Amino acid sequence: MAVKLIKDPVHGYISLSEDEVRVLDTYPVQRLRRIIQLPFVHLVYPGARHTRFDHSLGCMYLAGEFAERLGFDEHRRKLLRLAGLLHDLGHTPYSHLLEPLLEEAGTTHEEMTIKILENDRELREAVKKCGVSVDEVIDVLRGKGAESAIISGPMDADKLDFLMRDSYFTGASYGLLDAKRIIWRSKVIDDRLALSLKAIGAVEEMALARYQSFMNIYFHHAVRAAQTIFLRAVRMLKELDFSSMNVREYLSYDDYVLWCMMKRNERTRWAIERIERRDLPKVAYEFKFGEKDFPRELMKREGIEETEQKLAKLARVPENHVWIDTPYVPPLPYMDQEQVQFYDEIGGEIKVVAHRSPLLDFTSKIYGIVRIYTEREYLEKVRKVAENYFAGQ
Repeated sequence: MAVKLIKDPVHGYISLSEDEVRVLDTYPVQRLRRIIQLPFVHLVYPGARHTRFDHSLGCMYLAGEFAERLGFDEHRRKLLRLAGLLHDLGHTPYSHLLEPLLEEAGTTHEEMTIKILENDRELREAVKKCGVSVDEVIDVLRGKGAESAIISGPMDADKLDFLMRDSYFTGASYGLLDAKRIIWRSKVIDDRLALSLKAIGAVEEMALARYQSFMNIYFHHAVRAAQTIFLRAVRMLKELDFSSMNVREYLSYDDYVLWCMMKRNERTRWAIERIERRDLPKVAYEFKFGEKDFPRELMKREGIEETEQKLAKLARVPENHVWIDTPYVPPLPYMDQEQVQFYDEIGGEIKVVAHRSPLLDFTSKIYGIVRIYTEREYLEKVRKVAENYFAGQ
C-alpha cells in the first residue's frame, strides 16, 4: 500500500496509509488547521502559531509508537492512530479558551468530538475504509478499553506531543523530554498505562516540563490578559451558542470566522482592536494561595465578576476596567490529579508498585495564582485595594 510522508518538525517524517489520508482530508479534520493550539501565545512567543491539526498528527504518530511498543495487533494499532488523530475534532475556535461556553451549556469539546464522529457522513465513511468502526474510535475516546489510557491519561500521547510541540514552536526549552523512553518503558496493566520504575527520571522530567510550561507559557501574564479580554468580548455575542448548533453549523466556525465576526460587531470590536495593537491590561496585583486555601468564589465566572465589581468600586475606577485571572477562568486544561502508575519486575514477574516522588507531588498541585489586571492609569489604585482585599482572605 502506498504511503504518504508528512514532514513534522517535532517527530520527523510521519507516514500515513492511503486510507488514513482519506480521513485526514475530511472537512472536520482539515478544519483543525484553522484552530490555533495556543490562543494568543504568539503575542509573547511569535513562533507559537501551530494548530490543532499539527498536534493531532503528532498525537496520531505517538499513539502508533505506543501501539507498536505494547505489541498491539494491526487492527488495534489502526484504531489507536485514528483515535489520536481525531481526539480534538470537537474544539471550539481558539481551542480551550472558549471551552466555558460549552461547559456552561452542559457539554464539552470531548462530547462535541463524539457528536461529530456520530453525525458527519464524510468522516464516518473515511474511518470505515480504514477497517475500523467509528463506534470503536468513540469507545477509545470515552475511556472504554486498554487503548484509552494511551490517548487520555497522566502520561499519554496527547500530553507528550503538546509539551514537545509547544516547546518547539515557542522556542522555550521547557518541553524537552524523553518521549521515547516513556513509550518504551510503558505497559498496560488492568486497562491503565503503567511506567517502569526505570523510567522515573523521564516521568519527573515530563512533570517538570508541564510545570515550567504552565508558569512560563500557558499562564504568562500577557497571554492571559489577551485571553481574558477576548473571552469577555465573545460572551457579548449573544447569538453565539455552540452547544445548540448542529454538526454542520458547528464545523463552520473556526478562528478566522470568529475573529472577523467579532471585528464586524460593534459590541466586540474593542477587544479585537486591543489585541491587534497588543494593548493589553497590566498586572496590578498577584497573589498565590495554597491549594486548600484558594477562594471558592474565584473558581467560577459569577464569583469572579462579582469580585471584579467590588474591587472596581473600592478603587473608584470604571467597573469594566478590572479583570481577575485564575487558572480556572479562563480554564487551563493542563491541570489533572490522576496519579502515574508504576510497575517493577520482581523475581521475573511484573507487579504494580507504589512510588512517591517529591517532584511529582510538587508538580501535581493546583497552581493557586490570582492576578488582578487593570489599565495602566489605574494600576496604583487597584493595587492598593487588591492588596487590602486579599490580605483578609
